[in-house]
Amino acid sequence: MLYDVEEDHELYLAPKLAEYSASKGGASRHLLVNGSTERIAVKFKCSNNDLYRVSPVYSCLEPGSSQRVHIVRDPGPAKVDKMVLLYKKTNFKHGRDAFYNFEDFEVKRTLIALVAHDLPQRLKPSSVS
Repeated sequence: MLYDVEEDHELYLAPKLAEYSASKGGASRHLLVNGSTERIAVKFKCSNNDLYRVSPVYSCLEPGSSQRVHIVRDPGPAKVDKMVLLYKKTNFKHGRDAFYNFEDFEVKRTLIALVAHDLPQRLKPSSVS
């Protein structure tokens, strides 16, 4: 997959990977930043709604503004899921309205990888003498 510099300037998302304990669950925080000159509506969709919750699901970001997103995972089997972030330019004030009413703006997407495992802690590199 090629790196799309224009996409990053429109909507910046970090981090794009979240790791959780499969047996204990957990939470992660992510930052969205609107780098465009227009209002952007966002909507989150998840591949596993039984184990994951996201807040907020819908929002609108004014040009230059940012939004924290909170993802919570309940305990469950170890597996990899994905959170899909749909976003588009909009004239609506509320994110939900932008996705349920017709607007002639392209819907774009980016992903957050959701990884749940119960592997031992990663070993820190040690100096070998």
